[in-house]
Amino acid sequence: MLYKRSTAVAAAFIAAAASPVLTATSAGARDIPWTDQTVFAIGPTDNYVAEWMGLSQGWTVIGGPASEIYAGSAGVFATNPSTGDIYKYNGTPGSWTEIGGPGAQFAEGGGHLYGLAPDDSYVAEWNGPAQGGWTIIGGPAADIYAGPYGLVDTEPAGSSGDIRRYNGTPNSWTDIGGPEGFASLNDIAVGSGAVYRINPANSAGVTVVDEWTGGTTWTPILTVGSSQHPGSLIAGYDGVYLDDVTTTSDAYLKYNGTPNNWSQISSIDYYGDGLYPMVESTTSLYGATLDNADGDSASTDVEIYSGSGSSWTDIGGPANPNLAAGG
Repeated sequence: MLYKRSTAVAAAFIAAAASPVLTATSAGARDIPWTDQTVFAIGPTDNYVAEWMGLSQGWTVIGGPASEIYAGSAGVFATNPSTGDIYKYNGTPGSWTEIGGPGAQFAEGGGHLYGLAPDDSYVAEWNGPAQGGWTIIGGPAADIYAGPYGLVDTEPAGSSGDIRRYNGTPNSWTDIGGPEGFASLNDIAVGSGAVYRINPANSAGVTVVDEWTGGTTWTPILTVGSSQHPGSLIAGYDGVYLDDVTTTSDAYLKYNGTPNNWSQISSIDYYGDGLYPMVESTTSLYGATLDNADGDSASTDVEIYSGSGSSWTDIGGPANPNLAAGG
């Protein structure tokens, strides 16, 4: 399992000495840039962390129990299910370093790892192995989101709920806008050169998905009526994807780069069975297939999108739908 300290860190991100994961297969170190091209998964009962090594090699178990995983050009990270402490993978199965205590949320993007304090009182950035420790870069926030275009957060409860983008210097943030209306945003995603948001439906039931690339203007890229309810956004180097729930079905759509021009890439049936795209690397989109009709979580597999139509390839399972990939 991930190394368990006798006393959990309750309030702050605190650097710690290296401690290996105790359960892993025997294998040599691999080049870290592979992180940008692959996907990581947690076992079906959160009992291990595994890395997909490609169609020819399959999966390698690289660590023990974990509750969350994060991956991208900053590295591969996992949280201890017992303490909430966060660890960094050192590139060799079984070798992890504890880099901090619990956080309410973690997010990785643009080569950086960020964390939100357990009580939401501040946002911090991990400085990396050379500097060690964490730097507080912002005050209270409700949620954090990161991607190729950096870090954004939302203002804490009781405020306007606006989105703020981190400028790269501690305590320097720019307010880039809030939801259209008075309700909170449904979802936010940070892509390549843009930030995306799902606005709450207005009084007529119309929902707008917006794109921000700079300045103070958001551009609508999808407008739907009361029969459709966009549920979640995914964005990154490989594109922008949306969970589009209607009164009769649930499907995932891919944005084709022109407002209101989207293509369906998968569907989900009444029972929630089907493909749930979850994460993307610099080159690919990955999803988890679920079979809820029989209540058997062991039927969850990981799939990779072909890049066109609704064609996917099963690359293994079972797995927890909590996947990690990034750039």
